[in-house]
Amino acid sequence: MKASNSTRNMKTINTNLLILGIALVTGQAAPAEVQPPVSALEHPSATNSPAFGSAYMAPLAGKTYLGFDAGVALQQAITLSDTVGDSEKISFDPGGRLDLQVGCAFATNWSVELELGLIANQVKSSYAFGTDYTTVNLMELPLLVNVIYSHPLGGHCSAYVGGGAGGVFIHYENLYYTTPTASTLGYQGMAGIRYAFSPRWEIGVGYKILGTTGYNVDSGVAFNGYTPTEYKSNGNLTQAILLTFTSPF
Repeated sequence: MKASNSTRNMKTINTNLLILGIALVTGQAAPAEVQPPVSALEHPSATNSPAFGSAYMAPLAGKTYLGFDAGVALQQAITLSDTVGDSEKISFDPGGRLDLQVGCAFATNWSVELELGLIANQVKSSYAFGTDYTTVNLMELPLLVNVIYSHPLGGHCSAYVGGGAGGVFIHYENLYYTTPTASTLGYQGMAGIRYAFSPRWEIGVGYKILGTTGYNVDSGVAFNGYTPTEYKSNGNLTQAILLTFTSPF
């Protein structure tokens, strides 16, 4: 009887040990706890995403881009002279300027761009243009190559300065007549501030000053009222305050 009890006790102990061993083995073989994915908002490098963060430490670096701007154009008064030796001072009302640029950032802070623009200003008063009888507008079409230097300011903002040169095509027009288009050398300076409000768009405020060399305006009658003559301008100088948009490809 006692032998039977000992046997049963040994079997019970062996069974318990077997169960414990299986439990230990099962616990060791259990798959490791799966960690939940880290949210992009919690990731330490998320705020430095190349798409919208640290990329603005190097504005537009290595990218081609499309830009356009529009704003108010202020035309400085010019001197219009004839071949007889007479001249008059012509002033202009505030007008408008519109530009389109295609550029490439060839270095971290440097870019080069091709710019096509349109500037329009109304002539205030001119004997030669007959503003007593009709409205006359000065039209300028600049085609320039600009070089721009940009510098980050932090907070997705950058500042830039630049300059350019090229040709400017000029004519005067009214409802009935347009003068022959004159081509002349143009040169330009610019500066501004941009803010990147998305990975693909920057908005900003810019200033440009465009100058030209002298050019022939048109043939006509001299200021004396009867002598045929050629009218010449001493060159235009246009300042503009612009709202700018830039988008890298």
